[in-house]
Amino acid sequence: MIVETVYLGRDNTIDLLLKDEKGPVDLADVTKVDLVLSDTVTVSDSVPTDYPIQWSGTGATGKIIMQLGGEDIPAGSYRARLIIYDPSNPDGIVWDELGIVVK
Repeated sequence: MIVETVYLGRDNTIDLLLKDEKGPVDLADVTKVDLVLSDTVTVSDSVPTDYPIQWSGTGATGKIIMQLGGEDIPAGSYRARLIIYDPSNPDGIVWDELGIVVK
């Protein structure tokens, strides 16, 4: 499992590349991305060009960028689920789990 660190009050980013068997996935149809940290905190975004969660809107780039230092997340260690929504998956797909340490 990947473990990433979030520094509260800082502009550091977590950059992820989403791939399937064909390579980077096309995120053009994505309507929302959630990051659920240990079922207690959810960071959600539905605007692909804004933070806290940003993704490329067209093409097979598959890149997700999260800037979480300005979010209201208590310090600690979390097991986080990345959930991707699109018109074909209105209830979302759990793409992956990752560890997040908030300092």
